[in-house]
Amino acid sequence: MWWIFSRLDSIPPLSSDRYAAAMERMIEQVNSELGGRADVMELIGRNPVQMMELNHLHHAQFMLTVFRLHAFDLLVRTVPWVYRAYRSRGFSYDYFPIELRAWKKALADNTAGVEVSQIQAVYDWMINHHQEMIELSVSGDTLGFSLPDESSEMGQIFTALLLHGDHKGCLKLVEQSITSTDELRHFYEHVVKYALYNVGILWERNEISVAEEHLATAIVGRVMSYLYGRFVGTPQTKGTAVVSAAPNEFHEVGARMVADMLELDGWDVTYLGANIPREDLLKIIRQKRPFLLALSVATAFNLENARDAIAAVRNVPKLSDMLILTGGLAFSSVPRLWQEFGADGYAATLAEATGLCNSWWERGTAS
Repeated sequence: MWWIFSRLDSIPPLSSDRYAAAMERMIEQVNSELGGRADVMELIGRNPVQMMELNHLHHAQFMLTVFRLHAFDLLVRTVPWVYRAYRSRGFSYDYFPIELRAWKKALADNTAGVEVSQIQAVYDWMINHHQEMIELSVSGDTLGFSLPDESSEMGQIFTALLLHGDHKGCLKLVEQSITSTDELRHFYEHVVKYALYNVGILWERNEISVAEEHLATAIVGRVMSYLYGRFVGTPQTKGTAVVSAAPNEFHEVGARMVADMLELDGWDVTYLGANIPREDLLKIIRQKRPFLLALSVATAFNLENARDAIAAVRNVPKLSDMLILTGGLAFSSVPRLWQEFGADGYAATLAEATGLCNSWWERGTAS
């Protein structure tokens, strides 16, 4: 499907900066224009208007990343996913070209006198390929993840328990099954990840509610806390690491898994959790002066926040030798993004994350 964006031109840095400067005004204008339409309820499936406005905020954040990194492959992967997720909640397909035309108008109204023709061309491209985006959203060839054809019996049981909200059943299952660090690693990588991917797919299809998705994630958190208590106390034989989800990123399970695995490998880990503000992240890093920072991004619209956080860290002279690892679903579709962001590496799995961090430590201590 990649041929369909081959004619798009790179966005000049000045144009991207102008888009960033006008973002808040453009969001307000798009919200106002669509919110004032007589047919708005039909377009958004009679959902709360706030759901539409949240989409507009995410759109602006995501498009800024696309423009700054010329990441049109990421655009083609993500747009069909957005179509599918919002369509499953009742949004009309007609909403999307109407929204995009509103963005194009807002761009023209709020960047007067500035050359933004390349950005306008991207919006024209999305409007002109509306039908292709529908087809891709139906086919499933998008940013989404692929589950294995077959899963372990434990993965199926754990998923079923999560979907039934049975936290006691989940705890009983792991109490009986997880007795070693190797079993814990396998459980995180092949059971928890599989289960939460399934939950995410069901949410995307609107087959479970936001509350049910949050309940499943909360149960996983309780299970991980229980397991952490059983294995805590590994001798710290390596360096310090700060592990966090990116600013505005509320999906923290992946980052928490990395934190646990690094600690089991002998790292002195400070785990910060979800949605850490950039300035607070910098404050902790200045205090800790860690050997490495591991930053996780699950949702594509938070990539710009991660890029800003990494840039802010790189601008602190005393942190110039700190290594930065990236991971999370948002990076998985376009792995080259970690290089564009100025990070030192990317890991798609827990084994890759611990392996890369350990190789950095060995290299650093050998020099």
